[in-house]
Order: sequence, then structure tokens, then C-alpha cells
Amino acid sequence: MQNLELNKDIETELFPALKSPFWKRQFQSQATKAQRKFDWLFGVFLPVICFVFDPIVFKGNAWGTAVLASYKPFAYLLSFVSIMAMAAWLIWGARLKWLNGFLAGLFLIGGLISLGIGVVLIPFSLLGLIILVGILGFTPLFASFVFLRNSFRAVQSSKTILEESTLIYSVAFGAIFGFVVPWAINVEIIKSLENIQNGDAQIVREEAEKLKYVKPLVNFDNLALIYHRSSIDDRKTDKMKTVADVYNQLTGENIEKKSRVLMD
Repeated sequence: MQNLELNKDIETELFPALKSPFWKRQFQSQATKAQRKFDWLFGVFLPVICFVFDPIVFKGNAWGTAVLASYKPFAYLLSFVSIMAMAAWLIWGARLKWLNGFLAGLFLIGGLISLGIGVVLIPFSLLGLIILVGILGFTPLFASFVFLRNSFRAVQSSKTILEESTLIYSVAFGAIFGFVVPWAINVEIIKSLENIQNGDAQIVREEAEKLKYVKPLVNFDNLALIYHRSSIDDRKTDKMKTVADVYNQLTGENIEKKSRVLMD
């Protein structure tokens, strides 16, 4: 009898497809080697590549302004934390113990946001398939699946350590933290850019001093658009000269060239 049970366990491990349907396997407590490879690829490596080589989503370029430029701080912060957390989870898993409840909430919000971004990008991704690069546009959809699946697994791992009520609070805290902190920073950055648009030269300098500490998170296309929409006479004012100078300091680009590119 014991031999039969042992053979059954070995068979299940070696041939999981024979024992459970596809979707049930995707959300089983233990990941297969193939699933772990998939999670590393679409939960860690490809998202990083997409952010580095992003042509239109959060960073504007020769094709014009970014699709989701206003949400760049939020997306970058949430993605950075989520990707690092995913890497830690894939490496250590259950050894993270009580922390897995928090990670489950973080993965949950990361997966939902990634799903939303993926849906928004579907038209652009389909068009991009013509030049093959657009296939990367589907990465958020795959990443959302990875994060949601591992959110479930992190919850399962935590059940043996945390009481049910504590686990619920941990998951909720992870989700709230993952959304609120990046969103609050996003709001403050947007407010600084609006102050630059509506303020004088002194306010421009003050807000630029704040933004220089978070410049990797900021899409400065808005400053180029402000400059582009100003008249030739306005560009001679102290404010617009300051805007141009600040833009050059923060991005290393010439604001006149950038404004022409964005409006072509």
C-alpha cells in the first residue's frame, strides 16, 4: 500500500498533466519547474526590459508623447517594488515565512494594475506586431497572470504560519501599501509639474529642486509642451528661460528640439 502511494506521488510530480487540468495546475500550491521559468521570464526579466526600452508607454520619444505619461511615477515605483519582491519570493519562497502575507497583497495589487495596463496597450501591441517589437506590449498581461498566481501561492504558504485574521490583515496591508505609497508620490510629482506650469520663475526653480531627487520617475514632456505652446515673446521671459534651463539640467536635452519632436 505504501509502495502504491509512493509511486502515485512520483507519478504526480513527474507527470502533473496526467493528474489535474491545465488551469488547476496553474494555481496549485507548488510550482513546477516550467512554471518557475515562466514566472522569472514574465514576472522579472521581461518587465525590466520593457521599462528600459519603453518607446511609448511611460516615456515619450521620437514617436511623440507617452500613452501613460502621467502615471510614470506610480508605475515605476509599484513595478520596482513588485519585481524585487517577486524575485525574492521565487528565490526563497516559504522561507520568507510571515512576510509572504504582505507579499501576497503586493502581488495582488501589482497583478491587477498590470492587467489594467495590458488591456490599455492591446491596440498598440497589435499594431506593433507588424514590426515584432509590439509583442513586448503583451508583457503586462502575462506579468499580471504571474503576479496573481503567486499571490495565491504566497497566501497558501502563509496559512501554515499566520492565523486567518492576521493573514487577511497582512494581505490587505500589502495591497494598500503597494497602491497608496506610489500613488501619493505620483500625486505630489504631478502637483509639482502643475506648479511649474502655473507659477513664476522662482516657483519653477523651487519645484525643479524637488524633482531632481526623483527625476528617474518623472516624465518631463509636460515642460517641453509648456514651452512649445508659449509664444516667441513668452520664450524671452524669465519664466520660460528658467523652464528651458531646468529642463536641460534635469534631462540633458534641449527643450526646443524636444518640443518639436513631441508636436511633429
